[in-house]
Amino acid sequence: MRSENRSNALLVELLIVIMFFMLAASVLVQVFGKARSMSARAEEIAAALWDAQNVADQLYASEDEEETLRALGFTAEGSLWRRENGYAMEVSLGEESGEAGVMSRAEVRVVSGGDTLLTLPVTRWKEAAAQ
Repeated sequence: MRSENRSNALLVELLIVIMFFMLAASVLVQVFGKARSMSARAEEIAAALWDAQNVADQLYASEDEEETLRALGFTAEGSLWRRENGYAMEVSLGEESGEAGVMSRAEVRVVSGGDTLLTLPVTRWKEAAAQ
């Protein structure tokens, strides 16, 4: 009878150890799954930042911002220029005139799933033509 109690105790201990490892394995699967989704999101944000920086640089170097946006695949939707590329990139343009020239402004915004991932301002001074 004594050996039967020991074997039952051993089985209970084995069950407890197995349940512990199953619980630890399920927690690790959840942690690695969350890490993978966070990594994918970080890659999306990095790609969006790279793309937005390229658009901002081209707008800064451009003489005609609207033509540059058309060449980059943007379409005008009212006063907003928009392009879809796995995420939405929106560009708004504006100008302020002064005696010495024109301040050209643009804002490049990347939106994904309704959330704004990043916003880059672009400002360029264009001197007035000499008279």
